[in-house]
Amino acid sequence: MHLKKVSKKIIFITGGKGVLGSYFHNKYKKKYRIISFPHRLEQFGKLREWIKIKKFHYFIHFAAITSKQNEKYNKINLVNKKLPIKIIKLLQKSIKKDFRYFLFISTSHVYGFHNKKISEHDKRKPFNKYGSTKKAVEDFILNKKNKFFFKIGIARIFNFTFHRQNKGHFIPDVYAKIKNKKNLINFNKNRDFIHIDDVARSLELMINKRKDKAVNICRGEKINLVYLTKKLNSMSLNKDLFFSSSKKKVNQDIYGNNSSLKKLGIKKFKNLNFILKSFLYGKKANINNR
Repeated sequence: MHLKKVSKKIIFITGGKGVLGSYFHNKYKKKYRIISFPHRLEQFGKLREWIKIKKFHYFIHFAAITSKQNEKYNKINLVNKKLPIKIIKLLQKSIKKDFRYFLFISTSHVYGFHNKKISEHDKRKPFNKYGSTKKAVEDFILNKKNKFFFKIGIARIFNFTFHRQNKGHFIPDVYAKIKNKKNLINFNKNRDFIHIDDVARSLELMINKRKDKAVNICRGEKINLVYLTKKLNSMSLNKDLFFSSSKKKVNQDIYGNNSSLKKLGIKKFKNLNFILKSFLYGKKANINNR
């Protein structure tokens, strides 16, 4: 008797060349067949053709212009808001066989600043263009999701880092500043940091369970940025690093409640030491990608 071969589920992703998209691809390429759209999102005609001819079960939309990339608002609005909505509408019209789930990669920036742990039900009030455009797509999803034939999830990702992460994110930026002995002003505030591998595991759980609600992707731990920077400084091989910061507390906190993520099945998270080591030393930190 021959056992029937179980075919791999197929995941279509945009933004596969970015840090998070490429990490997810490398981590799960043996478990799934992952199709990465090889062009920029602005080449929407090519994306339309790919969606038309490719078979896939899940779609993860990683592609975006992040908060500190030096781009004009019109381009940010196009890439982060108009095109994701256009993709969702296109998928609805396509009615592809076996397509089950769309996962929108959003951000903690949609919430704005809070003075307590942020839950998925808290008010969203973005403080920058990045958060505003992501919120606009979320609003479209939340208002229309019952009309789609597939389920849609929203992953609100808090701060994460990786050794290949470029400037424009907190840890690469602050590391560059302390190396150049630049003062860090308005810095006494709290954030929530999660390792990129824990982010990838969370996203995989969301697609497997087809979670059709917003989920905070975070460790659920408040980390003071002055403390984090001192820790990064002490762990670095650059023994002459130095920085100074204002002692005055700034009311600009963003840290999350991760009870929804824990209910999905993520019980353990890599600690802050591991997160910083993975940034400083990369593969030498003995990161386990399994």
